[in-house]
Amino acid sequence: MVKAEQVRKFLSNPFVRWQLKKLSKRQESGKVFIDEMFAAYAGQGKVKLKYIPYFIFISLLPYILKADPKELKKIYSTPYYRKAISNVAKSVSEYGLSTPQIFSTPILVVWNFTNACNLNCKHCYQDAHHVLPDELSLEERLKVIDELDYNYISTLAFSGGEPLIHKDFWQVAKYAHDKGFHLSVATNGTLITKDVAARLKEVGINYVEISVDSVKPEVHDEFRGGKGYWQRTIEGIKNCVEVDGLQVGMATTLTRNNFSELEELIELAKDLNVDYFYVFNFIPVGRGKDIIKDDLTPEMREEMLRILHTALIENEHLGAFSTCPQYGRYCYQNAPEDVIINSHYGYAKGEHAKMLADYVGGCGVGRAYCAIQPNGVITPCVFLPIEVGNLREQRLADIWRNAEDLKGVRDRSTLKESCGSCDYRSMCGGCRARAYGYFGDYTAPDPGCIFNKAAWEKLTAQAEELELSAEV
Repeated sequence: MVKAEQVRKFLSNPFVRWQLKKLSKRQESGKVFIDEMFAAYAGQGKVKLKYIPYFIFISLLPYILKADPKELKKIYSTPYYRKAISNVAKSVSEYGLSTPQIFSTPILVVWNFTNACNLNCKHCYQDAHHVLPDELSLEERLKVIDELDYNYISTLAFSGGEPLIHKDFWQVAKYAHDKGFHLSVATNGTLITKDVAARLKEVGINYVEISVDSVKPEVHDEFRGGKGYWQRTIEGIKNCVEVDGLQVGMATTLTRNNFSELEELIELAKDLNVDYFYVFNFIPVGRGKDIIKDDLTPEMREEMLRILHTALIENEHLGAFSTCPQYGRYCYQNAPEDVIINSHYGYAKGEHAKMLADYVGGCGVGRAYCAIQPNGVITPCVFLPIEVGNLREQRLADIWRNAEDLKGVRDRSTLKESCGSCDYRSMCGGCRARAYGYFGDYTAPDPGCIFNKAAWEKLTAQAEELELSAEV
């Protein structure tokens, strides 16, 4: 099998980078060469003479990689895989291999589709309630899809607010599916009847992620701001699981209030037969600022990583992940040979996984993904409320390349304290949104990491001083 170091040398070769530059050129059709060529190889486009030398190489890949030819052909025939391959080819040709990898345009965009929501969750980063007066029109939303498609973004995640509450969601999702995106939707699940679950699959949603904050209905409902939500959410999960071909995830934002339930939550996810269990990092932004005292200590977060990693390697049918970038570091440190190593993007096995860890790189803010707000404003992340551009006025590629804060947040050489000197900087990088939320500086240390205990203790001391001052 091809060794990881051979892959590095191959992709770092100047001739290979020159070839990738050729393959990344846009054709008369508007598509890039590598996309058209793979589509033709998979029988989805016209075969041209200039493709033939590449076809020979592609036909040898199953033998070189010792991979299943049918699986490789499935990749070539799937539009969102071709988008990702095209993006990676252009990125490597432009930036070379970097640790972590910087992409020429985002791989993933998270779209806060609307500010409207039917719940009132204590941790809501968006402080979502009602539709904002300046939200994008339907025509503008469809133009956003065109813009993302042109820039070879492969994955689009709808979030909110509650995306399912907005009348334009279904038409925009179907339009995005027809453009070949991998589509996911993050929802509170309370609106998902059996008909809604079926409709999600019909319009092309690939993955539905539904939030559950406790195994106890009363705790979940209190956190979400009303009564009866837990039961409706669980029913929403069950309805989605019943839809053939629709992947389902159960997500939890872990705080001190539900930390002791983590293993029970994982068991609930298994009982519900979902595909993934996700722990979201608590970020002090939006309404989350009001519950900072409920954040996990670094020791608690490390224990969370241990529990998740154990679930990941022991449960064949449940992917256990986290948006906490330290998870990639923890898995790298603790996974034995040929067992899963991962970041919150996904997982792989063995030597290649270890190679990927540096390039996938934990936190993808500003280098692998960005966020769109309901009014078209671009931010580095849904949890990092810094405006870097506006799709009503600018092209996405121009924002991505030129916005100073995007350049700043993707540059890990500027990180401070332990985040800057850590041996695992390339595969983790800390959560920049947590750094900004706590210190007003996205280059500051992530105070949730066990290696940044000094930063956490400083914050704790400051909080205690403020509390004493308030009492006096």
